Amino acid sequence: MIKVRNALLAGMIFCLPATSQAVDMYAFARGGMASTQITNTDATNPILVLGDPGYPSVSQNGSLGIVNENNSDDASTAALGIGFVLNKHFRLELEGSLQRESDFQIDLQIGGDQFGTGITQPLGTGFNKISIESEIYLLKAYFDMPINETVVPYFMAGIGYARNKASGVQTFSANPSWNEKWDDTTSNDTAWTLGIGLSYQFDQNLTFDFGLEHRNLGNWELDNLPATGDESFKGDLESTTLLFGVRYLFH
Repeated sequence: MIKVRNALLAGMIFCLPATSQAVDMYAFARGGMASTQITNTDATNPILVLGDPGYPSVSQNGSLGIVNENNSDDASTAALGIGFVLNKHFRLELEGSLQRESDFQIDLQIGGDQFGTGITQPLGTGFNKISIESEIYLLKAYFDMPINETVVPYFMAGIGYARNKASGVQTFSANPSWNEKWDDTTSNDTAWTLGIGLSYQFDQNLTFDFGLEHRNLGNWELDNLPATGDESFKGDLESTTLLFGVRYLFH
């Protein structure tokens, strides 16, 4: 992951103009709402110990599969960065953004060979409330298509990386007192984005942007529930984001 991040950062540096005299530079701020979704969710063998010394070694112990998944939520997001206008059609941006916590629910059917019969029996449902917050760092390339001096539709594509911090709490249908917290886990992965939007140039320095972006934010993971020490979740995170922003051009 470190090698991938270093390669991305090196690419960002080489993509920037060689001299500040050849281009105009601007600063920007954006905010909006993201419709988030987790995909490709996988749960790894949560084992329950029911008092039998041999129980943890029984191969049938563990998850019988995801029985319910609330895999979408909304979250606010904000971004800051700098941009470089190469010509009237092309510009580049370096953007850092924060996508606030989205909450998801994943419920697992837990089963095991409770009495040593070799037959897997359902034991209850594990309810897992999971929250994911993301820091996102992107190099974006824009293709502007001016209609006139003030109105400019655009296409955008970008690449970078995301830091996804996952946290969670588990409860269990067969034990009302079970309320266990997962260890927080941070995952770093490659991120990419595609978008369209419309810019309105208010004056020679100030421009307003309204855009729609789809972002693939890589993977997330929860890799330890201290109460059992053997459970994990992983999956991918995506978002579709409506953003409003303002740019200030330095001449």
